[in-house]
Amino acid sequence: MVAARKIWRRLRGAIEFDFRPDFELLRSRLAPPLRGHFGPEDSPDKTAIVIAGSEWLARLLGLEKTRQLVLDYPDFTLENLALLSGEYDFVIADRSLHRCDNLDDAAREILRVLRPGGRFAVTACSLDLASDAPFDSRRLGAAGLRRLFGADATEAAGDWGGTSACSALSWLAGRKPDTASSLTPTVVTRKARRRHYRFAPRPAKFGIVAMMRNEAPYLLEWIAHYRLLGFQQITIYDNESNDASARILGPLARAGIVNAVFWPDQHAKQRRAYSRAARKLKPFVEWCLFADLDEFLVLDPGCTLDSLVPQDPAITAIGIPWRMYGSGGARNRTTGLTIERFTRGAAANDPHVKCLVRLQALRIMGIHLPAEFSGRLVDIAGAPIPPSSIGMLERPAAGIARINHYFTRSWEEFECKRARGRGAVQGQFRSAEAFALGNPDEAELREALPLVAAVRREVAALRKLAGLRPSAGLDGS
Repeated sequence: MVAARKIWRRLRGAIEFDFRPDFELLRSRLAPPLRGHFGPEDSPDKTAIVIAGSEWLARLLGLEKTRQLVLDYPDFTLENLALLSGEYDFVIADRSLHRCDNLDDAAREILRVLRPGGRFAVTACSLDLASDAPFDSRRLGAAGLRRLFGADATEAAGDWGGTSACSALSWLAGRKPDTASSLTPTVVTRKARRRHYRFAPRPAKFGIVAMMRNEAPYLLEWIAHYRLLGFQQITIYDNESNDASARILGPLARAGIVNAVFWPDQHAKQRRAYSRAARKLKPFVEWCLFADLDEFLVLDPGCTLDSLVPQDPAITAIGIPWRMYGSGGARNRTTGLTIERFTRGAAANDPHVKCLVRLQALRIMGIHLPAEFSGRLVDIAGAPIPPSSIGMLERPAAGIARINHYFTRSWEEFECKRARGRGAVQGQFRSAEAFALGNPDEAELREALPLVAAVRREVAALRKLAGLRPSAGLDGS
């Protein structure tokens, strides 16, 4: 029986699909009950969270002046909105609930991010199916939606087609009560599901390894960035993510774009992941960079990864310095790439380094430096690095490459980062004061901007390979 369940889980993971037919008839049925419903509260001073594909519903509801923050799926899901609590005026989600494996989490997240008195609208269709989420026609009918959000939050609800037990289309418009209690983000309470990914490395001169948790909004950009630089083997250890990261990693792993591993929370989890990756990749990859999802390698114009490779075969690793980037004063997240949204940071490189390592000489990898190895360690300028430095040099190095470290991004994104816990240490969380410490605002830094157009194109290609709809937030420039 246990073996049969395991086979079934693997089979479901191999045949992921999201069926969501777009019939104009369904939209037309929503017009009479919902047209202009939110119009009296439409204002340029307000912000609506709109799940991609729901823009038309926001317009139907009368939101013409309200600023819209359109969130791509599965970069964001209703079960894990990765937004500040009590911050937004509207949440609009057209036919997105069928993608949720926990409808209670979805309802809680919608209400959590709304300010008291904020409005929301959701729709559901019995034609919609997703292979990794159970469809519950009883809970997605109008009566079920009323129960899901609560009578005190429901303003209007209805069904069309079929029966009350299983209607073709249902909708609910509601309002968060003024006296509603605060809710805990699901990133804190939601239990991660174990995932089964494809890990099949191939020969490559350059590879990169990362361990991440709840990085769905940034995965595609990070993968695209490093593919464009020339990293042929990208390996990601998923540290019990409870967002929709698996819905991005799974298809990309099956397509051979990345290697992925589900990595349980444990003592020294990041060091263990890095050392395991080094052992597994050693027969295939010559040079490997170990970096995080908020770290983006940038090379001087005209340089390539081959420019980093030392002539001396005794050199085991090259320490590449951080360049710290700040929030630029941004409180809330916006759409667009990290490398284009944040352009202010430290005037000089940071003493910390991350390493590009020759795997044949590596035995155990630390977070910043090799822990056990043969050979020598040098910084980007060729100066020796004492292993006892633990990755922090006596003075910052300068050279043809640096790693842009977007440690904070906006305050909202930093708060979401804090809530998921630290990657290096199990059960440890950053303090709010760390935002100021890692948020320099000394200089305008535009060195990553020439990469933006190419990264956008690569993200679009990756979304297509993964079977995801085109990005709403990255359209245009």
